[in-house]
Amino acid sequence: MDNGQHELLRVVFTTPALKQQLDDHLDSGSKINAIKELKEYCETSDNPDWLKNGTRVSLRLLKDVVDKYAIRRIVYSKLTELSKQIELYCDKHGYNNMGSKEGAKSKDGLYVHQYTDLELVEDHRGFIVNNFSWKPSHNEYKEYNKLWRKYNESN
Repeated sequence: MDNGQHELLRVVFTTPALKQQLDDHLDSGSKINAIKELKEYCETSDNPDWLKNGTRVSLRLLKDVVDKYAIRRIVYSKLTELSKQIELYCDKHGYNNMGSKEGAKSKDGLYVHQYTDLELVEDHRGFIVNNFSWKPSHNEYKEYNKLWRKYNESN
């Protein structure tokens, strides 16, 4: 992702009114209206810093940013649902029955911290919102699907 996309995506995530407008358009299935809304925002805003360094606000840039935002939004909402599902499972079966990964090791080779499934999901939700260059890998998507099946079967 180039710097213009990164900065414009940051503007979308940090401007609640713009984010809500884009969400409304994407919820109604109108990606073109979301692109138009973002274009209008760019033309009428008080020229944020990312516009001053020569970044051209082209339709390609706007489309790419809306596409990336839409994908991140979908993944975020699915991770939120997975988080709720894990919590429901743990409420029913106990938090001690939640799965975990082996975490950091101490110098003597013993595991000091176990990374729970809920911590994994919550961390990834945070990455989506706060780290615009991060995206889940193919293996992480597989892990999300395994977790969904694991915590959905037992309810």
